[in-house]
Amino acid sequence: MIRHRSVLVVACGAVLAAPTVAYAQDVSTSPTSSPAPPPMQYPFVAVSPAKSKAGEDVLVSVGCPVADLGEVKSMVLDRVGKFEVTSENPVIQGAVAHIDDKARPGFYAVTAVCKTKTVTINLEVAAVPPSSSSSKPPNPSVSSSKPVPPGSSAVPVRPGVGRQVSKIPVGAPQTGGGAFS
Repeated sequence: MIRHRSVLVVACGAVLAAPTVAYAQDVSTSPTSSPAPPPMQYPFVAVSPAKSKAGEDVLVSVGCPVADLGEVKSMVLDRVGKFEVTSENPVIQGAVAHIDDKARPGFYAVTAVCKTKTVTINLEVAAVPPSSSSSKPPNPSVSSSKPVPPGSSAVPVRPGVGRQVSKIPVGAPQTGGGAFS
């Protein structure tokens, strides 16, 4: 009897442990799908690049059904091209826009109307670095004087005018007289 009771306890223990082991195996496996990205705010407007210079073209993208897209405008954009569908799900439309050549640096609102909702994003117009013409070296001037031999001064010198020495030395400079001579 004790023997049968032992077999029964072992059998019941195996039956009760089996679901626990199976459950533990299910938990230890990694998930097969990646987490879903957060839902996109729809409708939306985007400008790429978000920081541009006056006179450049930018891409304006609007997430809005084709039939619902209204006016897209900004005081810094002097022309906006025709919108074409660039993505089907969700529907995204894009067009090339041109920043006014005379736009000053700063932030400008770009707005799009989607049915009855207006969406806005900022476009930054960056400062254009000053023209490099002032940093260029001056052009060499053409003079009517005789060519200057190499190794001599490029500025013509008149002896005795504004100079401290009356005679200009000729030849290589003389060095010496130092501690090792």
